[in-house]
Amino acid sequence: MIAKIRNILKSMKAIMVFFLLLFILTPKVKAQETDYKAYSLYVYNFMKYVDWPENKNEGDFTIVIIGKSKIEKELKTLAAQKKIRGRNIIVKSINSVDEINDCHLIYITKEKSSVIKDLNVKIKDKSILIVGEKEGLARKGAALSFATLDNDELSFDINKRSIEEHKLKISSALIKLGELVVE
Repeated sequence: MIAKIRNILKSMKAIMVFFLLLFILTPKVKAQETDYKAYSLYVYNFMKYVDWPENKNEGDFTIVIIGKSKIEKELKTLAAQKKIRGRNIIVKSINSVDEINDCHLIYITKEKSSVIKDLNVKIKDKSILIVGEKEGLARKGAALSFATLDNDELSFDINKRSIEEHKLKISSALIKLGELVVE
């Protein structure tokens, strides 16, 4: 029992150290500019610290990007170098909600943020994590969305209800690093 608690504390410490280093070492992201490499690192860590149901833990880990964004290039670079829990990462880009098939994570670009309601209807009972590029999208139904702090540093909002509705589990350490919001 004590060993299990030590392992949990060690994991939480590792998560917090990683994000602390990410915040410190990532150049300050100003509101006027977007550092898509930083965004892609956040997305990668979201994938690491969110758990999907057992039936979604086999095969490739698929990310679908709705709309055009420079994050596609960064995520494809990351996918070529990393795996998620031993699984290959596949990055696909689409233009509409109607094109969505089975996937693990949907990244909604700023230009397509208006599709959030239609998207939630389409994937209502599916275990898919929705990440919004546009600030405030977690308040409209995305599970996670990027935010800019008062000091212009990059952060993220968490809609815990959306995560739970999609039968996902988020690490408590990740919750501590973001800002909980409600719809």
